[in-house]
Amino acid sequence: MHPNITFRKATRDFNLDYAKHRGFGILSINGEDGPLSAHVPFTISPDGSYVEAHVMRSNPIARALKSPQPALLAISGPDGYISPDWYDVEDQVPTWNYVAVHLRGQLQLLPQEKNPRGD
Repeated sequence: MHPNITFRKATRDFNLDYAKHRGFGILSINGEDGPLSAHVPFTISPDGSYVEAHVMRSNPIARALKSPQPALLAISGPDGYISPDWYDVEDQVPTWNYVAVHLRGQLQLLPQEKNPRGD
């Protein structure tokens, strides 16, 4: 589905607050053999300028990061089917309502000494 611009009324701050509250999403990068994704917990800096996410060093995403590269973090919220009968108007089609926030940026590994757990 592609959201109609008419329904995109949320501000950047609202979207960041939603993502901060959710704290879990799907991290994706382009790997050598195709897309790579991982479900990850994350935190967002107070000013919203960066995200810290955790993946094990054995994760294919971590192994693919030889240098910083573009990434997408998709955060999903509630969703649901909307029947055309709900509109009470002829010639309507069904739809799916959902909440989602996509954050884009450069993904890079932190040095191991910056990670207190060492993984």
